[in-house]
Amino acid sequence: MRGAGLPSTDIALSRETRVLVGAVRWFVGAATEDDLVGLLGGGGLDWSRLFEQAEREGITGIVARALDSLSPREGLALPLDRWRAATRAVAVSNMTSLSELAALRAMLRRGHRPMILLKGAALLDDEYRGHLGLRPLGDIDLLLRPSDLPAVTGWLRDRGYKPVSSSSPFFSRGVVSFDLHTEIVGSEWVGLKGRAFRLDPAALWREAIRLEPHDPTTLVLSRVHLRLHLAVHALKHSYSRLIWLVDLALVLRDAPWASLLGEARAAGAMRPLAYAVSALDTLLGRLEMPDAVRGELPALSALERAFIRLVASRRGMETPGELLVAFSIPGAIGKAAYLAELVFPKRPVLARHYPMTPSWLLYPRRVLRLVSLSLQEGTKLWHRRGG
Repeated sequence: MRGAGLPSTDIALSRETRVLVGAVRWFVGAATEDDLVGLLGGGGLDWSRLFEQAEREGITGIVARALDSLSPREGLALPLDRWRAATRAVAVSNMTSLSELAALRAMLRRGHRPMILLKGAALLDDEYRGHLGLRPLGDIDLLLRPSDLPAVTGWLRDRGYKPVSSSSPFFSRGVVSFDLHTEIVGSEWVGLKGRAFRLDPAALWREAIRLEPHDPTTLVLSRVHLRLHLAVHALKHSYSRLIWLVDLALVLRDAPWASLLGEARAAGAMRPLAYAVSALDTLLGRLEMPDAVRGELPALSALERAFIRLVASRRGMETPGELLVAFSIPGAIGKAAYLAELVFPKRPVLARHYPMTPSWLLYPRRVLRLVSLSLQEGTKLWHRRGG
């Protein structure tokens, strides 16, 4: 990435948001310390608002590191204690989660059961150089074979973990949570999503690589599959946390573009990849990639470009990304069917999601949920309309 200033100066951002984006750009090598000083100078910065937004975006550790880099400079009054304490808190929380993960890995090794670490936990060692305070985990996402799911859920229950509902694959105990997956594109909720993103499960397992040479059961996705999964996952949540864009910036700067484009075409994930590149270009500076590769990415429609502007404005909205998945589904009928299933999933899916709800109340409850979600997203848009 290159370029000193925010590339989209026509997008209105609050000063605090510009500082956060500047810190991220410094972290990924797209800005200098002098750029950061320019953003911080002049007074009037709301440090409390900056801190709260950094926590929402998952980047307190990154901002703390950026501020620490400026500490030797004279004339800057930086409240470093709060940021350093927050970074330590993230590191302690991550260490607790990784300790539980180590215990789970030991159980799986004894049973010769493989698992694939996904998202943040798979990036800590390589992309974040093992600095536990830089990348909050939130929860640990695991891809499991369906036949191994009962063993893992039983182990979690024995250790006091509780699912959020009787049929949920999300287990929590205190600050530690595990999210168990048997597929990675979200087709468990919307079956037709599998028509958009066709990441072959057999290939995911066959091409996965060991996290550590001595452990044959703890795997991570291949370089290509990891990058595609991060792009699809971030789109699902509309890039609503900056840390997901940091993840993408780190993994795409050394992407194996030829094989990545080939797999993206085969999997129907060219548009999510194009959205990721466009979002990074807009917020963090033009992503360094071969011009020929950039030319292979699909051109974005006016609606898709409006979505990227919404992402860059940092409104925190999560639903538009799921709607844009429709652009990756061929045919008008296919798109309409996906949107219909997204709004009103099949009854068995709703029954798993709302296990205590009588069958005849499943769709009325879904309607109430949609109304509530619309109000929440509308409120975010209204209150953050000025950036």
